[in-house]
Amino acid sequence: MAVKLQLVALLLATAVQLGARADCIWYGESHMIGEHAQNLAYSGPPLAVNNADSEAIFAKRCPTLYAEYKGENGDEELKLCCDAKQIVTMDGGLTQADGVYSRCPTCTLNMALTVCSMTCAQNHSLFLTAYLAKNPDDVDFVEHIDYRIQDESVMKIYNSCASIQHPQTGRPAMDLGCGAYNAKTCNYRKWYNFMGDAENSDYVPFVINYMWSEDAPEGSDDYYLEVHPLDCGQSYEGNYACACIDCEESCPLTEAPTGPVDPWQVAGLYGITFIVALVLGLLITGFICWGATGDRRGANVCMPTLYGEFLYRGCRSWGTFCAKHPVLVLALCSWAIGGLGYGIVYMNVTTDPVELWASEQSQTRIEKDYFDQHFGPFYRTNQLFVKPVNKNTFTHETINGNLTFGPAFEQSFLQEVFELQEQIMQLGMSEDAGLDKICYAPVLYPGLTPTVDDCVIQSVYGYFQHDMSKFQSSYVDANNYTINYLNQLEDCLRVPMMEDCFGTYGGPIEPGIAVGGMPAVASGEDPDYMLATGLVLTFLGKNQNDVSKLDISFEWEKRFIDFMRNYTSTRLDIAYSAERSIQDAIVELSEGEVGTVVISYVVMFLYVAIALGRIRSCVGFLRDSRIMLAVSGIVIVLASVICSLGFWGYVGVTTTMLAIEVIPFLVLAVGVDNIFIMVHTYQRLDHSRYPSTHEAIGEAIGQVGPSILQTASSEFACFAIGAISEMPAVKTFAMYAAIAILLDFLLQITAFVALMAIDERRYLDGRLDMLCCVRSKVKPQKAHEVGVLEQLFKNFYAPFLLSKPVKIIVLLIFTVVTALSLMVMPSIEPGLDQEMSMPKDSHVVKYFRYMDDLLAMGAPVYWVLKPGLNYSNPAHQNFICGGVECNNDSLSVQLYTQSRYPQITALARPASSWIDDYIDWIGISDCCKINATTGGFCPSNSKSEDCYPCERQFTEDGLRPTPETFDKYVPIFLSDLPDAECAKAGRPSYADAVIYTLNDEGLATILDTHFMQYSTTSTTSDKFVAALREARRVQAEINEMLANNGADTEVFPYCVFFIFYEQYLTIWDDALVSLGLSLAAIFAVTLLLTGLDITSALIVLFMVVCILINMGGMMWAWDITLNAISLVNLVVCVGIGVEFISHIVRSFKQARGNAQQRAFHSLSVTGSSVLSGITLTKFAGIIVLAFSKSQIFQVFYFRMYLGIVLIGAAHGLILLPVLLSLLGPLHGLAKDSSSESLTSMSRRQSQESKNVRS
Repeated sequence: MAVKLQLVALLLATAVQLGARADCIWYGESHMIGEHAQNLAYSGPPLAVNNADSEAIFAKRCPTLYAEYKGENGDEELKLCCDAKQIVTMDGGLTQADGVYSRCPTCTLNMALTVCSMTCAQNHSLFLTAYLAKNPDDVDFVEHIDYRIQDESVMKIYNSCASIQHPQTGRPAMDLGCGAYNAKTCNYRKWYNFMGDAENSDYVPFVINYMWSEDAPEGSDDYYLEVHPLDCGQSYEGNYACACIDCEESCPLTEAPTGPVDPWQVAGLYGITFIVALVLGLLITGFICWGATGDRRGANVCMPTLYGEFLYRGCRSWGTFCAKHPVLVLALCSWAIGGLGYGIVYMNVTTDPVELWASEQSQTRIEKDYFDQHFGPFYRTNQLFVKPVNKNTFTHETINGNLTFGPAFEQSFLQEVFELQEQIMQLGMSEDAGLDKICYAPVLYPGLTPTVDDCVIQSVYGYFQHDMSKFQSSYVDANNYTINYLNQLEDCLRVPMMEDCFGTYGGPIEPGIAVGGMPAVASGEDPDYMLATGLVLTFLGKNQNDVSKLDISFEWEKRFIDFMRNYTSTRLDIAYSAERSIQDAIVELSEGEVGTVVISYVVMFLYVAIALGRIRSCVGFLRDSRIMLAVSGIVIVLASVICSLGFWGYVGVTTTMLAIEVIPFLVLAVGVDNIFIMVHTYQRLDHSRYPSTHEAIGEAIGQVGPSILQTASSEFACFAIGAISEMPAVKTFAMYAAIAILLDFLLQITAFVALMAIDERRYLDGRLDMLCCVRSKVKPQKAHEVGVLEQLFKNFYAPFLLSKPVKIIVLLIFTVVTALSLMVMPSIEPGLDQEMSMPKDSHVVKYFRYMDDLLAMGAPVYWVLKPGLNYSNPAHQNFICGGVECNNDSLSVQLYTQSRYPQITALARPASSWIDDYIDWIGISDCCKINATTGGFCPSNSKSEDCYPCERQFTEDGLRPTPETFDKYVPIFLSDLPDAECAKAGRPSYADAVIYTLNDEGLATILDTHFMQYSTTSTTSDKFVAALREARRVQAEINEMLANNGADTEVFPYCVFFIFYEQYLTIWDDALVSLGLSLAAIFAVTLLLTGLDITSALIVLFMVVCILINMGGMMWAWDITLNAISLVNLVVCVGIGVEFISHIVRSFKQARGNAQQRAFHSLSVTGSSVLSGITLTKFAGIIVLAFSKSQIFQVFYFRMYLGIVLIGAAHGLILLPVLLSLLGPLHGLAKDSSSESLTSMSRRQSQESKNVRS
């Protein structure tokens, strides 16, 4: 009611203003100039229209004037200063405006206030001044006019239209409607001046010189038209206010998104773990200091073994059998190895990044597959980033002042870039395998074959339509200013939607995609593209689900890569990438590291070959060495890896080259350690006590077999649990590693035992190593042997470490380091930077770096709406559209609202909406056309006599097509190309976005659709993860809206990058679950295989947890992120940590004496084997990885494996013996005098080592 009263008041005011004088400046049409009708000069009173159709048009377009001129009762004769033809012409002009502004009825009716007043008002001469000329018939016509108008009136009209969006582009409509100005720089005067500029606009019929009231000379008597437009949130009678997307006043009050809430922090670290670590550290430190003040004994500890003798006897019998029948055992093992190894021929190795990082059951993988199957895969992107060597800015003088341009627009640089682009565009053309065969060309009518000019190429060269002569054109204008390529760039970078700036493919060149390196601006603001420091050239290619159809694309992309690799320039600094580049780099990475891996294995082999023997002199080197045994042991390790690959090859589990190269490291670490322990245990035995070699070997296996079984079982369980992970990289690695560990254990207790027996017989027969046919003249010694490393441990290291002062220092240092590691561990950043996954010398690394600098626009996000809506039903339309009558919480409105907070949501623009554009398109009479002969599609711009407008019907309010009309013309909308009259035709933007079927009557049923929305730039893992997290939140809110409205459908976001970053949403949860289950498995296995010795199991568990915590601290300090690769390595850390701990704990339990003496014995005897067998072996191999060309190898394998070895060795060989020495009396076992000296204990235990039993 308030609005109606206001309208009455406005009408009265208008009547007073316009009724002062009644004469016209024109009436009727004179002749045509181009496509525009000119008006006949006329200075008489207004005349009657006398045409019902034109009067109806005037009533629709000019309701305010119509109500005034028809009188209070509406029965007066309509008299105007325009005839029926002029009304139709005016309607045609406003129809063009409808193509841009019709989403907001208030805006179009506000605009019509001034257009109707200019065209038909009864008193033109009050505010219009006509300038006449002669037409070809020598009759006066109005050549141009002065239009005096109030600033405030036009400002209100402009404000009502300024926020209207153009759904296809996601840009404000003012980018299309303000000439050389975009929505940011436009204002009401610039807008109206453009609409009156016939010289620079093909759509203005004659020059309209707007004269503004605020510029009027003081004391002027000239009348300036004043109209009274409504705000966009208000509505004219019988119409609707603008929708939320186009008018902020119409939006419901909503709270801005806040993003994830940061947890409580202390000094930049997670507060909870900081406090816990600090409290525990202080308590333990205080306890250590308290214990160091006196001679206190540890608490009584029980280490029971309920069935340990059973394991000892079983392992001894098994070892004796294998040593007694070596040939049989080796034959059986060789058959098993051959059978399993043959499965390698069925092994499938993948280089597809999606297969590497995304589980088939992951949400993003399912969504990607759905999108690909329904809409086709995302485009194949081939891209160049180009920077000039010259970094200087420069200025260009114009009539509006000096313009500053960035170094990317220097003419010689641009010319060379454009010449390079032309060469790329010609690649393969002579072989009929050029860009035109593989490119994406959406702006073509159905059935046409694209040329290179039809291909979507996003490059500033498109602003010159790939015409070098146009780029080089330069002249001096009448004001003595140079007009050249820089003027065109200024216009196009500011307003890329101008037709003069369209690329040859028929669409705009996005500045945010074509240039980069501008100074940073506030989020949501457009950067100053004229200050760009680099250019981006993007060649989009078609993609296919069927890879076999992409051979020509692969060929062109290879030709592109080869061309760019050989291209040189002194002016251009180029980074480039093709769609296939990442997969090529993965292959290159795998193949490039084969040499590094082989060298690493060779170094470990040489160390093992030398360290395994007991070499006393150079003369007896070949007699005492165990090179062949060492070779055999390593061959067994590699055989277990081959058998694992073969086993999973039979099963059909895909793997990666990285897994194939890394798993042998793990198995060597475990396997070589066991080899050293078995050989050293056998060498320590007093062989004179055993009647045969096989019995002695059996005894050695009986002593160490349970320990080896314990570690192997723990590691197998650890990796078997890791295989339940949904991350393919973790899952496949764990599966292959688990079987490799199992097979390595089985081969070591069978084949290696048999080989030990054969090698020992060789030694006892006096035959030389590697030269078995040659006998040595020196009689072999049968006395049990103590190695040099063991002697160093007994005589120097163990006494030093287990002295009281050193133990206190060790405990304090480990307490502090572990507490600090616990503080910082939760602060490890999730993610994996893209360039780190590539070889250092790959062209993709430079491409990723330049992407950080130059990419100004993010990847598109597609909001996919599954079937379930009846799109011809206005109620269902309201769930998703963004225009008039649409719900305030519709899909489009929600996406628009989220785009207003790009710094949080990472959504840069409103989403494109095919349904809004379709409703607008079908509402324009001349856009939908049908061929009279075929009944099929006709282009909207066709002038053929066979093409006629579609028969359309609308709902009562005239805003929506009826269901039948909606369904009937969807295919035509999706086939039509946009132009000035039908700017919202849908083929370029929506042909691939709407999936529909046709029934027998030709009516469409729409199934799947998507709504595309540009995101902000994301180049780091944390930004991608944040964008995905926000997209999931928006998805949940939209799906909740759909569910609340009873809609049986759902929406999901798809972005080509999301699939690689979903793992980081739950990486911490996955890591804690995987590591927690692995630790639980280790505890359970240790408990079972130690005869339910819970003390040993808890010690092993505690030490492995400490190793993990310190590994976390090392990762934080060394900037190693948490991802699938580092999680695999943490699982490896758990497995290898057991190796460092379990053997020493079992040796401690087997030894005699008090805790100090047992710790001394376990450190001296078993610790030396652990140091030589796993620490030094792995250290030798890992050092080689430091020279790898791959950053993944350097960071995630060299750094992490070095950390695993050093941290594991530190805990197993330093902290563990100290903790064991502090245990109290061990119940059930004999105790020796605690006052016995370390030296005498060493001598006694050396004599008693032969009596040690499991």
